[in-house]
Amino acid sequence: MAGSLAELHALAEAPRMNVPDRQLIAEAIAINHADAGKKTLAKYAKHLDHWAGYMASHGLTFVTLQRRHVRLFMAHLAEHGGPSPHELRLQCKWCAHRGWPDGDHGPGWSASTRKSYLSAARFMYTHFANERDLPDIDPTTHVKSPRLVIKRQFTPTPEQVRAIFDAPGEPKDRLLAVWSYYAPSRRQTFSDARWRDIDLERGTWDVVGKGDRQDRFDLHPALVREFRLYLAWQLDQARRNPRMRDALANPDTAWVIMTRTGRKTQGQTITKMLKWRAVRAGVAVVPATSKWDSVGGKTSLVSAHAMRRAWASAALNDPDNAQPIDVVSEVLRHADIATTRRHYAPTKGERARSALLTMQV
Repeated sequence: MAGSLAELHALAEAPRMNVPDRQLIAEAIAINHADAGKKTLAKYAKHLDHWAGYMASHGLTFVTLQRRHVRLFMAHLAEHGGPSPHELRLQCKWCAHRGWPDGDHGPGWSASTRKSYLSAARFMYTHFANERDLPDIDPTTHVKSPRLVIKRQFTPTPEQVRAIFDAPGEPKDRLLAVWSYYAPSRRQTFSDARWRDIDLERGTWDVVGKGDRQDRFDLHPALVREFRLYLAWQLDQARRNPRMRDALANPDTAWVIMTRTGRKTQGQTITKMLKWRAVRAGVAVVPATSKWDSVGGKTSLVSAHAMRRAWASAALNDPDNAQPIDVVSEVLRHADIATTRRHYAPTKGERARSALLTMQV
């Protein structure tokens, strides 16, 4: 036991070298030096649990992990599991306990998921760097993130968007189609929207978006009109439906997209409503692989994010009113303009050709 004051100070300053990994994970998540959002923290917690299981298989901890072990862990993520797992997977207790699972889209985990795993480890070592009683180490330095190959997802053309607007259906799914295009937000925000969030006089929609960010959309005049038409229809429905009427009477439960039982429409149902309308419009129709979103065995590639991409593509590439990419990025509320470029609004070839052919000194 330390006796002198100097010894006590030395004890207080000594790095913790034998902290259990799961305790470190809980600390890093709770303190959150990187200011990660709730969903990111939940994802990191799962990834770090896998890291801990792999390291335990090799007699390692976050304190003793070295760069070569980081590279080996990342390599093991890329290999296949299944009934005859790759040799690198056999060396992981976490994988063995779960039957050597694979990613969602084939053998091994995707480059995107592996990149997320590396980010989780760097999140942990950010915690190390900020806590005086932990060693200032980071074995993830100089380890390259997996290279992502961006495959652009389906994006409706302006003609297809108009076809979706004009398709037959209830006022509720027509509003959703117009809304998801002219206010290109994320699926959950449509599910969560209450009438108190929407000011039809000022033409605004207040949103709690990704990462609990407070946001506001200015509503296109065509969308304001759709809201008014839809509200009249919803109130007419509520006059004959006590549960809808009671829900609309309370600002906390006055959902814009409301079920017949007076409850908010869940995100999965928001997607189904858009897909079913797109099937009726004949837009991006494909065979359904399950019954949950099928209309006569058919579904569509259309989704809230597809409508979001459609708006971004039209805004950037409109020959008469093209918007700068920084404006498009701001509308989509992207933290990084590169996200807008990669996933939502790549410049079309004709714009590039036009720029080259019409430039003058």
